[in-house]
Amino acid sequence: MRVILIRHGETEHNAKDSITGQLDVSLNKYGVEQAEKAANRLEKYSFDAAYSSDLERTYETTKIIAERHGLEPQRYKEFRERGFGEYEGKPKDDWRKVVREHDGDRHFLKPDGGESLREVGQRFVGKLDELREKHGEDETILVGGHSVALKATMMEILNLSGEGYNKLSQDNTGLTEIKHSEKRGWKLVRMNDTAHLE
Repeated sequence: MRVILIRHGETEHNAKDSITGQLDVSLNKYGVEQAEKAANRLEKYSFDAAYSSDLERTYETTKIIAERHGLEPQRYKEFRERGFGEYEGKPKDDWRKVVREHDGDRHFLKPDGGESLREVGQRFVGKLDELREKHGEDETILVGGHSVALKATMMEILNLSGEGYNKLSQDNTGLTEIKHSEKRGWKLVRMNDTAHLE
């Protein structure tokens, strides 16, 4: 199974560098433009199904793309962004300070009322594994997600420690492609491809 993962377009929270987490916000005007550009880029693809986080910003992005293929995205909470608990809506620097002062592996660091990177990666990959039961190895699906959730997913697939997080990038509407085969399991093909925004 081939999976094209896409992060949602820009929101006002992104523009202000604040943590959104699982707060439900919509795309801003530029975010809609980014999603349209991604849709243009992906028109030549043939998708067998489309799935999305149940949060509005990602559903909006995925729907703009999926409509070009006659598909309606199915929403799943397993594809949500990381829950940041008490840090949601606050400046990202507040959480960065916590991470800098943390002595252990950040893979397991959990904000009060939130999730660890490991938990996010496991729930996301777990849902992808469920979808493999529905789709054959020769099928291609579109999955809309979020920045931290998609990076946590790559950490899970690539078996990276928490130190690997800062070596990964996932920009707004960046495309990440993974494939699954029975012999090799999950394999990263490309990550954070934003050529459509150039």
